[in-house]
Amino acid sequence: MKRSFVHSFWFIFSVILNALGNSFMIISNLGSAPWTSAGENLVYVLPFSIGVCIIILHLFALLLSYFMKVKITVGVIIKSMLLAFLFGVCIDLFLYIHQLVYVPEHTAIRYIYLFIGLNFIAIAICIYFQASSIYLPTDFLLKAFGKLMKNYTLGTIVWTAIPLSIGVIISIYRQQLIGIGPGTLLFMFGSGLLIDLYNRWIVIRKTPDNLYV
Repeated sequence: MKRSFVHSFWFIFSVILNALGNSFMIISNLGSAPWTSAGENLVYVLPFSIGVCIIILHLFALLLSYFMKVKITVGVIIKSMLLAFLFGVCIDLFLYIHQLVYVPEHTAIRYIYLFIGLNFIAIAICIYFQASSIYLPTDFLLKAFGKLMKNYTLGTIVWTAIPLSIGVIISIYRQQLIGIGPGTLLFMFGSGLLIDLYNRWIVIRKTPDNLYV
């Protein structure tokens, strides 16, 4: 019982920290994680906040995973969407707080915000995968592409291409690059290294071999 409570605490903490990290990347205006950048772009074509747009993207990812025959129980679907809802709401909350407190304009400070965001997300993912077997819908979609192509390297490329395509199409339509920049590239090619680093320092429990229910 106590162990379950501890894991639940770390799990919720990791989701909130992940949202905080994403908010730092968004506020830096130097590029966000691919799915977050897609949410930033959808704001300009949908009458919703960034957080709500991210929730919509997670619902889309879950539906696509289902149609790609990923075995997901109803219980897991509900928990995964509740997780996506919490994630999106927290991003909106943290963005609101940033707007109230401080939005950096100097390039050096923006890169500091980007660095903070990348590290917060890496720490959150490290805890997130150790503390629970329920994941965000986009993680299930990654599994679907990995199985479809029998190669997680190619699967990850396609998985990343979906939100980037959304961002690029809307950016072309608006004739302004939104949410895509050096931060996006750093996330794509550097987040794995950061996660590996933090996995050496943060140990909640041994990550199970079967990550998906």
